[in-house]
Amino acid sequence: MSIAVTAAILLAAGLPAVPASAETLSVPAGAKNVTIQLKGNGHGHGMSQYGAYGAALVGRNYKQIAAFYYPGTTLLTKVGYQAIRVRLSGIGSTTTIGAYQHTVVVGQAGELPITGIRLYRLVADAGSGLALQRIATAPGSVWTNYRTGLPNGSAFRRTNGYSMRLYRPGGASTFYYGALKAVRLAATGSAAGVYTVNRISYNVYTQGVVPREMPASWPRAAVDAQAVAARTYGDYAVTHPQNSQYDICDTTQCQVYGGHIYYDAAGQERWRDYPPAATDTSNQVLRYNGAPVFSQFAASNGGWSVAGTQPYLVAEADPYDNATSDVPYFAYTKTVPLANIAKFFGLATVTAITFSSRDGHGTWGGRVRAGSVVGKNAKGLTTTVPFTGSGFAAAIGAGTTWLHLLAAA
Repeated sequence: MSIAVTAAILLAAGLPAVPASAETLSVPAGAKNVTIQLKGNGHGHGMSQYGAYGAALVGRNYKQIAAFYYPGTTLLTKVGYQAIRVRLSGIGSTTTIGAYQHTVVVGQAGELPITGIRLYRLVADAGSGLALQRIATAPGSVWTNYRTGLPNGSAFRRTNGYSMRLYRPGGASTFYYGALKAVRLAATGSAAGVYTVNRISYNVYTQGVVPREMPASWPRAAVDAQAVAARTYGDYAVTHPQNSQYDICDTTQCQVYGGHIYYDAAGQERWRDYPPAATDTSNQVLRYNGAPVFSQFAASNGGWSVAGTQPYLVAEADPYDNATSDVPYFAYTKTVPLANIAKFFGLATVTAITFSSRDGHGTWGGRVRAGSVVGKNAKGLTTTVPFTGSGFAAAIGAGTTWLHLLAAA
């Protein structure tokens, strides 16, 4: 069914006219689903990854791409060793590594012996520190203490600069460069265990982020622009750390960092880092008025970026994020059960959906800012539930607020 309530109808009823960007979809009795058209995927702040792809296709280099998506910023090269601390997810309550040559515990004398040893781990002890334990290669071996009374925050490192294999619950593992630090989850006692922090250089971090955020097979200019954005995002985190023990996480809540090489529980390699992403743009970061840049990025802005919290995160038309750049999010549809929408907003049924306010940028008047759902509650009473654009996107499981109501049937 098409849009049912128009400005003319409202005027005839003596009601104020709906702005041109507003729209209401009336839901006929018996309708099961609503079909919605969408543009973009993600918050739309900063760089569009598909836009970077499109810009590379028309000959823009990574510096030009970064300058377009973060206007007013300056690209510079940091001098000297730069390190970032990443809290790792899915590691469990111990920091467990394979026994390799040239492995040390930072602050402790001597390399760890490896003959007949399969694994080492750092665990929370009964006091306020850590214990270093090991397990032998012989069948039936159990964990035994190798050193006790280590300070909280002790870390594994390899003196030859090679990576370490960090084991995850269930048998999967990831190789990481740098240091792997164990941090207690509770001030005292062993019950809570530890979490693991990887301290690595900016470039090593970047090569571990880029292929988890963008296909490394994309045009080099796009991948290099992603490298600059990823390194800069990390640089911003270093100056705005999440915690005294770490700067940033390794998930989509920050940006995805996958380490060097990841193996599943069967020992099959599933992904690895991409060193050219680091070497092409080595130590290059963006600055605005001399300060680190909050270099947000998302998959696709649908052809128009969204203003953010910083002066360089602007709302502007994007000529690169378009149908010719192979973006799957330029214009697509989603059919959603009306029952899902009703449940999300605490209703029994939905009779109408209204988008009442938009940001004014692009097709349909831009992204939805506010609206409402009308329906019957559990007692059969007509109820109107207001929503924000992001709230409605959550209700339908969409990654964008740039929406257009098509039909209910």
